[in-house]
Amino acid sequence: MLVCKKTNKIHLLSLFLLITVWSGVASGRGFTIDQIEARLDGQSIQVDGNLTLNLTDDVRKALSKSIPLQLNLEFVLYRVRNYYYDKEVAVWTVPIDIYYKPVSDEYVVSRPDLVNREETFDSQHAALERLGVFNDLNLPLPEPLIEGKRYLLEARVKLELSELPAMMRPLAYFSSSWHLNSKWTEWPLSR
Repeated sequence: MLVCKKTNKIHLLSLFLLITVWSGVASGRGFTIDQIEARLDGQSIQVDGNLTLNLTDDVRKALSKSIPLQLNLEFVLYRVRNYYYDKEVAVWTVPIDIYYKPVSDEYVVSRPDLVNREETFDSQHAALERLGVFNDLNLPLPEPLIEGKRYLLEARVKLELSELPAMMRPLAYFSSSWHLNSKWTEWPLSR
């Protein structure tokens, strides 16, 4: 009996420490969507936005050692309905890549809305700031929107762990410092 009580106390203490460490890592770092402006432009939606991308020390170190990172900007368009759940109209995933080139000592950002699809930066901080600002991101509509109806665009950004090199994935999946994503935020679609 004495062994069981001691074991239970150790398990409870371990669980408490794990929760404390997990919440401490999650609180100071992560991704947030500061602003999204979405407008209808013919058969597509044009999106401008500002993100805050705070990397944890582990992710920052991996990026500086030439481990490429892929972030996904995810969008869901809903038609607002009064007495039912909002109807999902379209879903988009926009990949954003950032990686370090040690030979030229520069960070490269790749995103579909960039003019040449790639931009280079001298520092990791500058590259992350550029990643956090996008203009005229084009989201093509699968069908025309209904006139007179109200639409909302939900958005989030997350670090895509499945795109990491195979040897790093187990570490990333089980380490809280690699689970970086924003909450879903809702923004009105203007016409």
